[in-house]
Amino acid sequence: MEFSVQAYCPICEDRHEFTSRDDFWSCRDELKSENCGLGGCITRERALAHVLFTLSDRESVRHLSIHEAGPMPRGLSAWLTVNAKHYVRSGFYPTIPPGDFVGEIKNENLEAQTFGNGVFDVVIHLDVMEHVFEPFKALNEIHRTLRLGGYCLFTAPTEHARFQSEQVAFVENGVVRTVGEAEYHANPQRPEDGALVTWRYGYDLPLLIQRNTPFDVEVRRFQARGIAVMGYMNEVYVLRRRI
Repeated sequence: MEFSVQAYCPICEDRHEFTSRDDFWSCRDELKSENCGLGGCITRERALAHVLFTLSDRESVRHLSIHEAGPMPRGLSAWLTVNAKHYVRSGFYPTIPPGDFVGEIKNENLEAQTFGNGVFDVVIHLDVMEHVFEPFKALNEIHRTLRLGGYCLFTAPTEHARFQSEQVAFVENGVVRTVGEAEYHANPQRPEDGALVTWRYGYDLPLLIQRNTPFDVEVRRFQARGIAVMGYMNEVYVLRRRI
């Protein structure tokens, strides 16, 4: 039976009808509105936007220095492109010099960024960490680029039945080795390549972040009809650089 709900979108601030096949299992990618004016935002984008706009009011966000890694041409990324004055988008292009631009996207390896120290108020990324070989190295780099009191907000598929996170792809002597069959997701910057899944995350991810980075960690999970954020694997990780 199709699920339908009238809800407030925390990105565009309009009310829409959102539909999906059910109220949990299909919501991650399917709970959408046909009337979305931002390219058809999906659930995790609304979840992260809700968190962002509760940490800083919408007018303040317009003036923050924000870095988004791996942006999509829709949803929160589309809103920030139009409304945030100091919004930087990055992607990873291994054949391009670090720090160069491909169109409006800055080439950045999250594990070795070209940004200076303490230059951003907020760093965001949606479903990027499961494609990074050394995610804690990347998070330490993000910590370095944040100002004191700044936030890193991100989503990463967190498997409900898994406690222990597992690395499933490695680089050894310049060669990629995978555990089991290689899995690829869509890559917004290099669609012809896809994005290799390198990690499968479980309940212990906040503990791993705390043990391997200076961040304090909070995890927010929703089953909220009011903002059309429902279902599994839509957790938002809230990491704060302590003052």
